[in-house]
Parts: sequence; structure tokens; C-alpha cells
Amino acid sequence: MKNMNPFRNLLPALLPAFLLTLIQGWGNTAQAQTTYPVLFRVDMSDYNGATPINGVFLNGTFNAWCGSCAPMSDANNDSVWELTVPLAADTFEYKFTINGWTAQETLIPGSSCTNTAFGFTNRQIIVGGPLSLPAPCYGSCDSCTGAPSSGRIRFRVDMNGYAGPAFTTVNLNGSFNGWCGSCATMTDANQDSIYELDLDLPLSTVEYKFTLDGWNQQESLLAGSPCTMTTGQFTNRFHNVTGNDTLDAVCWQSCSPCSSGPTSGRILFKVDMNQYNGPSFSNVHLNGTFNNWCGACAPMTDANQDSIYELELTLPIDTVEYKFTLDGWNISENLNQGMSCTQTTSTFTNRALIVTGNDTLDAVCWESCSPCFPVGVPSFSSDFNGIKVYPNPVHDVLRIDLPTGETLQNASSLRWTDIQGRDIQGFIYQNGQSESFNVEALNPGLYTVQIRTERMQRVVRFIKN
Repeated sequence: MKNMNPFRNLLPALLPAFLLTLIQGWGNTAQAQTTYPVLFRVDMSDYNGATPINGVFLNGTFNAWCGSCAPMSDANNDSVWELTVPLAADTFEYKFTINGWTAQETLIPGSSCTNTAFGFTNRQIIVGGPLSLPAPCYGSCDSCTGAPSSGRIRFRVDMNGYAGPAFTTVNLNGSFNGWCGSCATMTDANQDSIYELDLDLPLSTVEYKFTLDGWNQQESLLAGSPCTMTTGQFTNRFHNVTGNDTLDAVCWQSCSPCSSGPTSGRILFKVDMNQYNGPSFSNVHLNGTFNNWCGACAPMTDANQDSIYELELTLPIDTVEYKFTLDGWNISENLNQGMSCTQTTSTFTNRALIVTGNDTLDAVCWESCSPCFPVGVPSFSSDFNGIKVYPNPVHDVLRIDLPTGETLQNASSLRWTDIQGRDIQGFIYQNGQSESFNVEALNPGLYTVQIRTERMQRVVRFIKN
């Protein structure tokens, strides 16, 4: 009989492939549906935060941090809240919250039960089968002790003495929020320029600082001041959380309340590299007490390419030490003790500045307290038509070498003047081909010497540093 179904003869060949596909699909579906019961628990007995507990919730990557979609329960009123969630085998992050997202745990980065990524520190769990988790204390990896496990801390900063660029928001950044930038905005409800923020923090020592518009501006805190601690090259405020506390409204960049005057100044630092003759360099940096001599963290810029490098910083009202360096600490200024712009502390001689408010500093020459030579005036071992003046700039002893056969006849053969043209007297010289002069007592600046011999008259210039 004629076969009326043209596909009948293909069935034996197609059936094995179809069954294999069906079995694989069933197997994948069964695997995707395999979950394990995970019992989450948290002990709220030591909680002493400011938010009343109307409900405790479980938020995590498994429920898209949904807020109030996963309420926990305390059936026996023992302050241990529980919730069982079916989870597939995987790694998840989570935390416990109060009243949806009204309040949440603040977990310390690096603690044993946490993972920190992208500025956020959460609890972490690896699911590979059914789990019944222990009941940690709220905000902690450990069990409750019967004492408060956290403290409600009110941070406050007074911006009345702030003298820097305009800003929109004041932020609180610290070890408790991963230095996240703009995630913790402070508020000024009564518009008195004192900004505040309340946080529930675990009992521990935390580091923090106040910043503006995320990280656009940040406090520059002096190492060794009473409210700070220095870790590596970073100096931050610190607070030992022992319970609820309202901190003093400190002035921006200060450990003290604001006074009637400014507490900081915007300082424009400038260094002129036109007469630098050392090894080649790529970047000029500013290092000082205000950045813990950090090396390459404060690069200076030369926007108009005139070899004068600049950097503007907001610094507290205080005395600061600093120096200019090249390529981090590859090359640093060699400053002599006793120079007018320096201060010597122990064995270190650095530039010194008393910050009293906003200021634009002179563009000083590298390793000098004075500006560089005017344009067209040679520097270092200078030759003025056969007369050599060195070292130039000079600190103590200046030498003037005359051409062969020339000598000074008497003291009146030299006339010394400063940059204003005023006569400078009292130098002792020795007759001969090379004359030595002690100029250590001169103030830093540019000087002119008119030299007259029997056969010539010349004018030379030098800089006293």
C-alpha cells in the first residue's frame, strides 16, 4: 500500500535527536530550579539607634535590594529576627535594614563577614546547600554582648570660616562608607552654615573627613593635630565610637570651633623653572606638611608654558612647611639653613609659610627665595664680556674674575646697588685677578655691580638667594 505520510520514514532518524534535546532541556530546567533553604537571622538586642524598630528587613542581591519586600519576624520575642529564603547555589551580598530603608547596617570594611566593592560594604554568603546562619548582632559580624553594639553619631562641620571656591554640597567621607564621595550628604536645616549628618556606626574607631561636592574639594588636615590620625600618607579625622554621641561643630580643616576670622586660606604656589639646570624631569610637584610629603600627589601645572608652575590649595590657618620636587621625590630642592623663606626643623630645611588667609605667592626660582633673573640676564656661572661672576645665584661668597691683565685699583672701583638702585657699602675684596666678596648679609634679591679698572668699565648682575 502506498505510504501517504512522506515524513514517516524520517521518524527513526529524528527520534533520538529529539529525545536527547528534550532530556537536556529538562535537565537544565531542573538544575535552574534547584534551590536550597537559607535561614537568615539577626540579633537586635543590642541595637540602640535612633530609628524605632517597626520592622526588620533582609535586602540583598537576591531580591534587588528591594527595601520592604523581605520582612523578617521575631515569633518568640527574643529580639532575634529570622527569615528563610530559597536560594540557588551562588555567592550573594546582603544586609539587614530597619523599616525598609529608613535605617541600615553600617559594616566595617575588612571585617570577617563582609565584602567591599565599588564603595559599598555588605555581608556576603556562599550558598552550596541548605544553611542555617548564626544570629550576628546588628551592624556586626559577632554575637551580641549585652552592651550597645552601635552608636548614633551626629557629625557636624562649621563652614563659616571656609575661604575656598564655591560649593553646592557638603559630604561626609570615611572608613564606614568606603570614602564613597557623594553618598553621604550633610544638611543645614537652619541655614547657619553648620552642616550635620546622623549615622548609626558600630563600636569601633572610624576615620573620616569632610569634603565638598563629592571629592571636588577636601579638607587638608595637619598631621599631629589632636583630632587626626595619620595612616600611611593620609591624615584624617578619627572618632572612637562607644555609644550615641553628638560631636562638636568643628571648623572646616580645624579641630576647633570657628573663631571670628577665617580658618583657612586659598594659597597659590608658584615656582619658576626657567633657570633650572639639573637633570631632566617630567613633572613638578608640591610637597609639604599639608599633604604628608606624599611625593607625586600634588602635581603643579604650567598652563601657558612659561616654565612657571602653579598649584592652588586651601590650607588651614597655620604655619606650613613645603618644598618643590620633581617627578615625586626623584629630585628635590636643596635649601640652605638661614635663607629668608625657610625654616629648619631638626635636620630638615624647608620653605615655610604662615597661612593667614587667601594669598598668591611670588614665582620664586627653584632653590631660591627670590624671583629668577629678569629676561635677558644670564644666570649661574655668568660671563659679562670677559668678567665671570659665580656662583650665581649666590648664598655667601661671590667671586668676580677679571680678564687677564685687569685689576681693581681701589675700593671706589666697585659700586654695589640693589634692584631699587640704592648703594650697598661695606664689602671687602682682595686685589688680584680673582676677587672674593662675602655677601651673606645681603637680603635675597637682584644686585648690580659696576666695575671700573684702568682700561674698562663693566656692569654685572647677580642674585643673592
